[in-house]
Amino acid sequence: MSDAPAVRLADLTSAVSISRGFLTAKSAESGEIPILSVAMIRNQSPAKNFTDGATIDDLGMSLAIPGDVLVAIEGGTVGETLVVRAEEQPLVPSQQVATLRVVDGSLLDTWYLGAWMTTDATRDRVRRLARGAAIQRVPIKDLGNLTVPLPPLLEQQAIGMRFRAFEESIAGHRSVTACLEELRDVDLAATFTALEPRDPDEGGPSGS
Repeated sequence: MSDAPAVRLADLTSAVSISRGFLTAKSAESGEIPILSVAMIRNQSPAKNFTDGATIDDLGMSLAIPGDVLVAIEGGTVGETLVVRAEEQPLVPSQQVATLRVVDGSLLDTWYLGAWMTTDATRDRVRRLARGAAIQRVPIKDLGNLTVPLPPLLEQQAIGMRFRAFEESIAGHRSVTACLEELRDVDLAATFTALEPRDPDEGGPSGS
């Protein structure tokens, strides 16, 4: 790996494309397709903005597809990375996100790219590209200046497989945790509702 040549993403245009997410100004408060940030996807947060297939087509965009590497390029989460899994709902990345899509798997493995983007070193490099005083933003073109080490494809695939196994296990645990938190909240609500004093006007014995 130490002898792997380092190549700028901008010089890998035949293998990977870089695009920005859906403009918030073009979004709607409801619709068939959610517009999500990296943090919202990871935390399974409900969408605040939506769009539809016709608008996506009009803007020359596309839905996120499994294997897309999503990188936060705006706000306090700049540098955070997530690889879209097949299990994800149909979605469009928000404008706070850059999508790195591998279009030639014979040169670059998408999960390897995701693994490299997730490292602390790469995340720090992305953060250093951010500009702006009030809101930090990374220009899309500047992502092309990142240099990725390119070992042989088989080595990339081995690294990518290990990273994918970790990611899928983490996602599974996160889903279980979310379910447990929901059950906890339901139990707490039921428990303390039962302990509240009843309104005398409702009749029946007082809770005191």
